[in-house]
Amino acid sequence: METNAVLHRRAGKGDPDALFRLGYRLAFGRSRPKPTDWSQVIPLWRQAARRGHPRAQFYLGTCYDHGYGIQRSVRDAIGWYRRAARNGLPQAQYNLALCYRDGEGVRKNAKLARHWYSQAALTGDADAQRDLGYLLHEGIGGPRDLKMAARWYRAAAEQEDAKAQWNLALCFLHGDGVRRSSRTARLYLMRAAANGHKNAEHYLSET
Repeated sequence: METNAVLHRRAGKGDPDALFRLGYRLAFGRSRPKPTDWSQVIPLWRQAARRGHPRAQFYLGTCYDHGYGIQRSVRDAIGWYRRAARNGLPQAQYNLALCYRDGEGVRKNAKLARHWYSQAALTGDADAQRDLGYLLHEGIGGPRDLKMAARWYRAAAEQEDAKAQWNLALCFLHGDGVRRSSRTARLYLMRAAANGHKNAEHYLSET
């Protein structure tokens, strides 16, 4: 692990990764004796973000989104999320999908929500896989595709996402995109319940 002195030298030369990592240490370092001084962190992330660092773009967007050390601006947050998303960062792709899904700071656009969920899902992001499965299942933002919905639910379920396990169990119960199987449905219900899904717990207690 590089020392702060080394990071400072690299950051002083404009290295975007060093700028981001130095800001990250100031924000979340274990040895912080005081609350985060965002006035030191944000300029570092802003410099890194302007130099195209995807994580810095995402974290700067998060600061704007929640008003961490800066005046809250959903518009600016989305701008940085979009840049990070285009640079391939799955967390930003997922957040951008949520913004388009809910109309948070942008006009609701289910097609774009589905697009960004797809991008994040392809990287293995379980939340995106689950939510993409839902849009496919319901035909939101594009054609309905029960088979693909079940596939994405399964991908997230195998990462122990309780909601995806519940949704996949329902697919097996009703034969949505998969061959109907009460036995397989019950297995996923049990996994969802073990992961704290209340509906799955209730269903199992009633059957």
